[in-house]
Amino acid sequence: MKNKGILSDKEFLKNVGKLFSASAIAQAIPFFILPFLTRIYGPEEFGVWVYFLSLSGILSIIITGNYEFAIMLPKTKLDATLVVTSTILLTIGSTLLILFITIIFQNQFNSLLNIEQNDKLIFLIPLMASLFALYRICNIWNNRNNKYGVTAGANISRSAFTTGSQFYSGYYGSSNYFGLIFGSIIGYSVGILMQMKDILIAIKNNISGMKLSSMKALLVKYRKFPQFFLFSELTNYFSSNIPILFLTNLFNSTVAGLYSIPHKFINVPMAMLGTSVSQVYYRKATLLKDDREQLGKVTFDIYKKMILLGIIPMSIIAAYGDIIFNFVLGDKWGISGLYASMLTPWMLLVFATSPISIVFAVLEKQKESLKLNIVLLIIRLAAFLIGGLIFKSAFWAIALFGGTGFIYWLYFSFYVLKISGSDLHKAKWFIVRSFTFIMIPIILSRVVIEWII
Repeated sequence: MKNKGILSDKEFLKNVGKLFSASAIAQAIPFFILPFLTRIYGPEEFGVWVYFLSLSGILSIIITGNYEFAIMLPKTKLDATLVVTSTILLTIGSTLLILFITIIFQNQFNSLLNIEQNDKLIFLIPLMASLFALYRICNIWNNRNNKYGVTAGANISRSAFTTGSQFYSGYYGSSNYFGLIFGSIIGYSVGILMQMKDILIAIKNNISGMKLSSMKALLVKYRKFPQFFLFSELTNYFSSNIPILFLTNLFNSTVAGLYSIPHKFINVPMAMLGTSVSQVYYRKATLLKDDREQLGKVTFDIYKKMILLGIIPMSIIAAYGDIIFNFVLGDKWGISGLYASMLTPWMLLVFATSPISIVFAVLEKQKESLKLNIVLLIIRLAAFLIGGLIFKSAFWAIALFGGTGFIYWLYFSFYVLKISGSDLHKAKWFIVRSFTFIMIPIILSRVVIEWII
């Protein structure tokens, strides 16, 4: 029988459809409730919340040692159960140890993380980190065991309970940042409970083989995950969270909150579309990787379509961001719209290039990808350090971040097109024409309107 390949497998496609649909719904729920939340909570509350999530996310990577990614590797159900149990125990043990250390050095940690001395927020960070970690562990376990329906349901429930709890806490209770944090804790707790059943059954069925010596042996066997992959994961996560971490510590939570909303407001619908395009492109690129001419044409065609799809709405936000955010999110968020205006050219290139950047994996150029990620990290650090320490201005910090990000992603997009075999000359002229005849005129229309008024 002729092998049609995994992407011809109806069950595979159905599972992908489940996860994608669930992801779309899970991202759409907070997107549509955001205008209500921004009228209940202010920029400072959002800033504390996103800072809290960033710190918790970093800690969640450390406490698992990245062993959750080893769950997929064992050939037997017993060994897989031993790995998932070991990772859960490691997570719980690390969380309790960090919580104990936090109790002893509360004041020192509060000073280090720029948290008010009497604030108990510091004690919730290890809890949230453990919830992040356990949620990832459950996701990977269900992926191994083809429990895609369970994962899909948990993703939707997590999103619904998070936003629902945040709305309820803010509307009927206190509208301080704890309502947002409480919602995240509730949402992830529900998601974990929905996914833990199969792990508990596996532990029960393999209880006779659950020995500490066996767990230790497997942790040693997969020691490369904490030795090597942990640093890579931390680098990537830290890089993506630099704006929140630096804006909070160089300025205040209000600035971080004002920055975070345009990112949420713009990125959610774009990410949903970008993910689906990436999946389609990945398949096509894999089939064409030995035909560089055709791969280049397909890559450039997708890049053009993504630019054309995003450039008009992004140009409108670039020109009228403050007006749009004031209307949709409330009067407190006009500055957030101004930040969005500065970030949209960069976001447009991220939107267009991210789906085709999977070509690094297709062409096995992971080393080049790592080098570029390190360069991006350095650029982001420099932008916020110069804006915060030299100019001492949140506006300049975000402007430099958006400007340098635009330049980097412009170079990165051309690099991706080059290695895929695309015609760089055509790509450069396409970008020049697109920005000259679409984005710039829309932005200038705001200047003309302001001058007339």
